[in-house]
Order: sequence, then structure tokens, then C-alpha cells
Amino acid sequence: MGVETPILPYFHTFLFPKVSTEGSISVRELKEGLKLLQFEILAGEEGLENRISHYRIQKPGLAFAGFLKHVHPNRVQILGETEITYLFELPSEERKKRISDFMNMTISCIVVTKGQEVPKELLEEANRARVPTLRTSMTSAACINEINAFLEYRLASSISMHGVLVDVYGAGVLMLGDSGIGKSECALDLVVRGHRLVADDVVFIKRIFPNKLIGMASELLQDLMEVRGLGIINIKDLFGIASVAHQKEINLVIKFVEWKSSLEYERLGLTEKKLSILNVNLPYIEMPVGPGRNMAMIVEVAARNQLLKEMGFDSAKDLNDKLNKKLRNQ
Repeated sequence: MGVETPILPYFHTFLFPKVSTEGSISVRELKEGLKLLQFEILAGEEGLENRISHYRIQKPGLAFAGFLKHVHPNRVQILGETEITYLFELPSEERKKRISDFMNMTISCIVVTKGQEVPKELLEEANRARVPTLRTSMTSAACINEINAFLEYRLASSISMHGVLVDVYGAGVLMLGDSGIGKSECALDLVVRGHRLVADDVVFIKRIFPNKLIGMASELLQDLMEVRGLGIINIKDLFGIASVAHQKEINLVIKFVEWKSSLEYERLGLTEKKLSILNVNLPYIEMPVGPGRNMAMIVEVAARNQLLKEMGFDSAKDLNDKLNKKLRNQ
């Protein structure tokens, strides 16, 4: 038997493109992804591969009155009780014309809420234009919230990075650094201390509107960690379900770097560095790794310190202000 080539080193190349954005999803993906809405296909099934390219939905409103200027293409159109009632009140010929004009506006799909009956002209035009028309029993407000949240997540810009993401005291800490510098060992130490692992080796990051970054592992690597000399271990199986989290907002980035005596490192903490990921600036620390340094404890302190800063407490600035005040008084 031949020796199998290890798969893990190739995850970066084959499973995670460096930077990506889905750009659009199909109506079929929307229907299958939102099972809670229990969509029923009324017409236009041939258009299930139509693309949706914006997370915001639209209620046509005046579009059925002939004002089509602000109908946005490639969006989900919601027909609530007001729209359906108005259509039924139009004469049949006029209703057909208004619906036909609306369908010609590059509509991705139509969602009818509250389980309402729809005019036959709408179904006929939907079949002609290949515009999927779905129906749900959910109210318009609840339906809009579900669709918005789903599309915002699916259409978000994303990036994959080589690193480790941990939840430390409620702060999402992304640890970066060269391979073999000790990121996974530090994360393992943090898990033993009671914190939670989110992702090891490859962190998949999505930007959620407006400026929040959510990190996670791929489904294939969830709960797993690679420890050199030991191999692949399952953190959830070893330490319990409370030791892992499937996603976490990133609040702080720490880059592990080799300690070099010839370099000067931050001593006071007055200089606030930022790292831009997907055009979101995150607090950034370069942490030297050297013999005898307890990196897990230092990461814990860095996370606590970041949480204090977010609440308005900055020890370094407070000390600097006190020193300046004393110098002025003298």
C-alpha cells in the first residue's frame, strides 16, 4: 500500500480562496437556506437560478401604480397585504399590464407573505418572465427580517487567513504569526484555562454590515486543532462543548513574532496600532515570543486590557496623563 499524502497542508489552496465575495446567490439557495419560511412555489419555477445580488429587499409600493423608476433589479420583491389588495382592485386588463411592466424590470423573485391568494395574471406573467413567485405564511415584517439577515450573511465579503481565533473573556482574539511559532499551543493552553476555540490553522472571516468582522472555522475543520508532535485533536470531544464556539466577532489581533534582542518592542502601550482586514481597522499588537514567556497568560491580559479600553479605561494613557500633570506642576 502507498503512503497517503496528508490533506491538511493543502486546505489553504483548495478550500479557502484568499479573498472572496459571493456577489450573488440563486433564488434556489434562498429557498433552501430559509426553511423556516416554508416557501411554496406558486409560479416561475424555471427561474430558480435567477441571481440575487443585494441583501436589502424591496416592497414595490408605487410600482404597481406605474411608477417603476425606483424598482431595483436583482433584489427580492415582497408583496404584502397592501400590494395584493391593490392588485385585486384593478380592472383585469390594467392589472395584467401593470404586472407585466413590473416583471420586465429584471426581478430576481417575488415573495408573497401571510399565505395570501394572488391574482392569476401575476402567476401567468411570472411563468412568462421566469420570475419565481414564492409564498410563505409568515407576516411581511418577520419575513423581511429573516431574508435580510440571511442575505446579509451570504453576500458578505470574506477572506481566509492563516491563524487561530479564540474567545477570551468574551473578546474574539485573532492570533497570527509564522507557521510553528506557537499559535496552536497557546490556543490549547487558553482552552485548558477555560476559554473557547473558534478556529485553528485557517480562520474564515466575513464582514457583516457595517463594520463587524465575524470569524469561524470551515465545517470540515470545526472543533479540530493541529498540535505538532501530537497531530489532530478534537477540542470538543476532549474538553466538552463549552470549550468551542462556532463563530465569534473579532475584537483584537495579536501577531506572534520571534524575539530579537536587537529590536525595540512596545514598553508603554501608548502607540495604538491598527490592522485593516476587509477595510475594517482592528486593534493590533505585535507580541514577541521568547523562552520563558507565558503566551497564554499574556493573551489573557491583552484581551482584558482591550475590553477595558472599549469601556473607556486606558492604563497607559492614564499613567501618561499623571506624569504630564506632575511635570507641569513642577
